[in-house]
Amino acid sequence: MKTASPRLAVPVIRWITPGGGVDDHESHQEGAIRELFEETGLRVAEVGEPVWSVSGESRFSDGHVQTTYAEFFAVHTQAFEPVDHNWMPDEFSDIHDVRWWRLDDLRVTEEPFGPLNLVDLALGVLDGRHTK
Repeated sequence: MKTASPRLAVPVIRWITPGGGVDDHESHQEGAIRELFEETGLRVAEVGEPVWSVSGESRFSDGHVQTTYAEFFAVHTQAFEPVDHNWMPDEFSDIHDVRWWRLDDLRVTEEPFGPLNLVDLALGVLDGRHTK
């Protein structure tokens, strides 16, 4: 998904993987399953163990700073057309485009995407260095 959050102090326009916040009652796996459905329409029963995690901070234009932690999961699926039927209202302003990327295209694109190590993560999943 190509995003640009106008609420960030320095909006970053980039392609990202589906994801988002984890609700209070959810595990990271449950949050990933819900977010994957909300943002793409794909229903899965499980996402396995995380293949990577990262911590950081997000600075917003109103001055507040939010500590962030994200876990990334690998989900293998057949190609399908993502839908926006379950997007939250702010996602209609934050998400500017949705598309599938081939790994070869990610390797050579000059468009920004995150996480920056996405190609290495995908290669690690494909060759068995990261488990699902």
